[in-house]
Amino acid sequence: MKIAIEELAGCSGCSIAILDLHETLLDIIEKAEIVYSPVLMDVKEPPEGIDIAFVTGAVRNEENQERLRRIRERSNTVIALGTCACYGGVSGLSMLSSQEALFRYVYQEVDTVSPDNIIPTDVPPFLYRAFAVGDLVKVDWYIPGCPPKEERLRQIIPPLVNGDPVALSRKSICSECDRTMGPIENWSLKRRHEGLPEREHCLLGQGYLCLGPVTFCGCGAMCPKNNVPCHGCNGPSLDILREPCRDIYNMMVLRIADMTDRPEKDIERELYDVAHTMYAFTMGSEVMEDKEITKIRDLIKEGS
Repeated sequence: MKIAIEELAGCSGCSIAILDLHETLLDIIEKAEIVYSPVLMDVKEPPEGIDIAFVTGAVRNEENQERLRRIRERSNTVIALGTCACYGGVSGLSMLSSQEALFRYVYQEVDTVSPDNIIPTDVPPFLYRAFAVGDLVKVDWYIPGCPPKEERLRQIIPPLVNGDPVALSRKSICSECDRTMGPIENWSLKRRHEGLPEREHCLLGQGYLCLGPVTFCGCGAMCPKNNVPCHGCNGPSLDILREPCRDIYNMMVLRIADMTDRPEKDIERELYDVAHTMYAFTMGSEVMEDKEITKIRDLIKEGS
């Protein structure tokens, strides 16, 4: 079996996550050969006849688009690995600014710019927006996560290589969280730097904007267990993906309203930074953008 790992617009963290399998990786390469991975080996182009290709990162420029087309043509099975590939990831937030503003900031307005202060002309041209991998080519499997955690990959990759069925939980982050719902009185929204959360009680119940209820499981609730609210890096929960009338933003408003008995309009007035808080990892997904109830379209229009 031939395995490839393609890198698009991302940080390479998902490729390193595969290395984090440690001794499990030795078991995998006994049955499969990694024939292409820009991060892990010095092979310039993917060969023909790939059995399983993991694609990481979003599609942001023409080079990303061409590499994605090529790996799809040469692979029997394509797997979107990581939240950037599945939903556009943080690269999708670039759609809140124009291309001119992005290039001006990166090449002229930061401390590390070159002395000539010139925007280069030999970089791959940007596409008009960021794309999730599945928006442009057929994807056979999706593995979200930023990056996918070691235990999750242990549940997925060896069965894929062996041709065995993959059985995973389909619940939200809350199903993996060990916190309990404490008494809720005089609820108001808190920013993360305000106070110190109680370790035993639900972060959302304490007023901290924890996206656990609307985020797909698979990380073991790593952040809430370390007293940090979930920021949604695993992508939307399945109930949001399945229903066109459900969205990350409106589902969080509904969840808080049900929990606190406060009117939805009051909660909406308290929510802040909707783009970076609610859609930090899904802005580049046309699936999420095309939902009946979403703020993504308006945010992109206002930003650019």
